[in-house]
Amino acid sequence: MKKIFILTLLAVFMFGLTACGKNTIKLQDYLIEERNNLFTAQDSLYNVTFSSGLREKNYNYDGKIDEKVEFGVLTLMRNDSNPLANDNYSYTITINDEEFNGVMEKSPVDNSYAVDIEKGVANDAKINVKIAFTGYTFNKELTNTSKDFAVDKNAALNIANKELKEDLKNLTADKNNKIEVVMKILKDFSNQELSRFYWYIGTISTNGETIGILIDTQTGEIIAKKV
Repeated sequence: MKKIFILTLLAVFMFGLTACGKNTIKLQDYLIEERNNLFTAQDSLYNVTFSSGLREKNYNYDGKIDEKVEFGVLTLMRNDSNPLANDNYSYTITINDEEFNGVMEKSPVDNSYAVDIEKGVANDAKINVKIAFTGYTFNKELTNTSKDFAVDKNAALNIANKELKEDLKNLTADKNNKIEVVMKILKDFSNQELSRFYWYIGTISTNGETIGILIDTQTGEIIAKKV
C-alpha cells in the first residue's frame, strides 16, 4: 500500500503541470489529483474520514498528465490529534452493497492510519465503516460532509485561479518550467467543537518551486497562501 503514503505526503508537499507564461493558467487543466467528496463520522475518541476522487496512476512529476485512476482513502485519527498507538487496525468498509476489508497502514507523516481501497464513490453512496483494534471497535455510518460545502470544488479552483494569477504567470514565465497541481480536502483539528474544512490547492514546478493556497469551504476565505 505504498501509494497511500504517497497520497498522504502530497498533503504536505505541493504539486503542478505544464503551462506557458504567455497564457492565463487554469489550475483545473493541470490536476494530477483531485478530491470529489468527503464522508465523515466520529465518536468521543476517534475521527474517521473517507475521501474519493481521481489521481495520476504513477506520480512522475514530469509535467505530463498520465492515466488517472480512482482512489478512495479511509483514514482513522484521534480527535485530539495525538498519535494512535501501534496496533493492528483491521477495517471493513461497506459501500452500498460492496464490501472491502483488510488492515490499515500507519502514515509516516501524521498521526493517522489509512488505506486506499482504489475505488471512487458517488455523492449519494451509503457507507458504513467498522475499524477494530485492541480493546475498541469504531462502527458507524459515514455522512457526506462535502455536500454541505458552500464553496464546491469548481468554485474553490476559480478563487485560486484569481488569487494566484500573477504568481502562476511568474512561475511559468520560462515555458520549459512545467507545473502539476493537486487538490485536497483538509480538516482543522484545532477546535473539536467546530468542524472546519478547507480546500487545499498546491502546485510544484519542474524546477522545484511551489505555490499553495488554503480556502475555507464555507466562506471562500483564503486562510493561507504560500508562494
